[in-house]
Amino acid sequence: MRDLSILPARSAAKTNIVEATSTNKRSLARTMHGDATVIGEPMERHTPKEGETPGPVVLRLWPIAATPPMIAGALWLWFGAHDELLAMLLAAVPGVLLLSTGLSNLLWSADPRIFQFMSTGALSGMVLAFPFVFVVGPLAALALLVASAASFVATGYLAVGQEPVAPEAPKPEMDFGLAARAAWDEVSMCGIVLSTSPLAVGRNATRIRREMDEALEMFDGHGWLDDPATYHRTPPPLENMDQGALIHNEAGFEHILFDSLYEPHPEEPGRKRWLSHEWNRTAHAWVLRHPGEPRPWVVCLHGIRMGSPKADLRLFRPDYLYHGLGLNLLFPILPTHGPRRVGAVSGDRVLSGDAMDTLHAGAQMAWDVRRLTAWLRISQDAPSVGVLGKSLGGYSAALLSCLDGGVDCVVVGSPAADPTRLFWQNALSLSTRYLKAEGVREEDTARLLRPVSPLAMEPLVGHDRRAIFAGVADRVVPPIEAVSLWRHWREPRIAWYRGTHRGFLRIPGGRAVLEETLRAAKILPETR
Repeated sequence: MRDLSILPARSAAKTNIVEATSTNKRSLARTMHGDATVIGEPMERHTPKEGETPGPVVLRLWPIAATPPMIAGALWLWFGAHDELLAMLLAAVPGVLLLSTGLSNLLWSADPRIFQFMSTGALSGMVLAFPFVFVVGPLAALALLVASAASFVATGYLAVGQEPVAPEAPKPEMDFGLAARAAWDEVSMCGIVLSTSPLAVGRNATRIRREMDEALEMFDGHGWLDDPATYHRTPPPLENMDQGALIHNEAGFEHILFDSLYEPHPEEPGRKRWLSHEWNRTAHAWVLRHPGEPRPWVVCLHGIRMGSPKADLRLFRPDYLYHGLGLNLLFPILPTHGPRRVGAVSGDRVLSGDAMDTLHAGAQMAWDVRRLTAWLRISQDAPSVGVLGKSLGGYSAALLSCLDGGVDCVVVGSPAADPTRLFWQNALSLSTRYLKAEGVREEDTARLLRPVSPLAMEPLVGHDRRAIFAGVADRVVPPIEAVSLWRHWREPRIAWYRGTHRGFLRIPGGRAVLEETLRAAKILPETR
């Protein structure tokens, strides 16, 4: 991937601007489409014709691209039809998943859940082809490996190609590498969906419906749906803090913890259940700070299924933020994640379809992080505090910007701006069918979650001190999420990179938009 550069958004721009520049001795191009900035190589903007709604970019090729998974699945099942039990066991998963999802894509194209299981089947075929050598021989195993790899790449083409493209977002220019990375995103989403607990089925679905009805009536009576920010109370100062026991090999790493003190409103549905999660009532954070004089801080908010020192520090690259830019870093652990988890998997109940759990997770996140940012300003003499979030952390940072007026800047990468939409698009159909049978609609969920929606409140951070960057082929958080937030934020600085969900701070464009925003907030000095 080429190096990327950045231009700030300009409200007066009405025509495309292409400017040649040089970064790290490489020739680049910067393209501005209206107010949206496209970074790196010029990427064609997908502009629908008059009367055309946003749609997929390679839909014409999907019957051809759907062929490799069907062929690979049939091959696996054919070779697995040996008399040996081992052959049938090895062939079952890739064979069934590839053949069924390939056929399903022809019959019910554009359902995102198809690609999640298609990519998982292709990946399992690539892995199981190696032990299959001992069953069918090297040539047949090689054929299965090649067919599975072709299916994996085809999945990326199909997933990106059948995703509607918003007019403001660049059109993805697909190749084998980008298609493979998009398919890997689909594997990640499959893992998230399958590990989501508890499922919104049976009695859970009935309870969710009842709690939503009660909450909507209560929230409407208090005015929280019309003015969502008033749902949130001002948290008390953070006075007592303890040292935790978790460690990391990064020099200066600290683990801090404190009592969250967050409680849902009295009489709020789901309050007793939420407070029963004992581990979640203790807030945790990782800290990296420089000795000596006070320095600016950046609060780093992680994504779903994270919350460990190793994963969080790897995501936010202390070699760049801490050592390179010289910033102090604070890594709050989001509710129900890491040492705060309430089930077997980090991040349970955040996007499970249980609306009240999702609402309480968002409200507690804002409560805990607001206490931490106040602690930085008061107890740590922080001259300035910025917020950086990725994926679920991008959503959290965007929500925080609507509630904490003391934040100096906010930068979000691949923000999951609308958790309601993400759940209803990606959840197992078993859950959505049970919810619909109980009368739960996506519109009802979105209305109830207005108090924790960054799309329902105005940001308190200045326009030039908020920014977004996202990948044009992201399959975990599709580009429409970044576009929705960009529109709501009145078109601030935005950077698009030619990549998927795994780019973030490894992408020069992500670093460029971050540094530009940090300079606008006086967190970094101006460059000459």
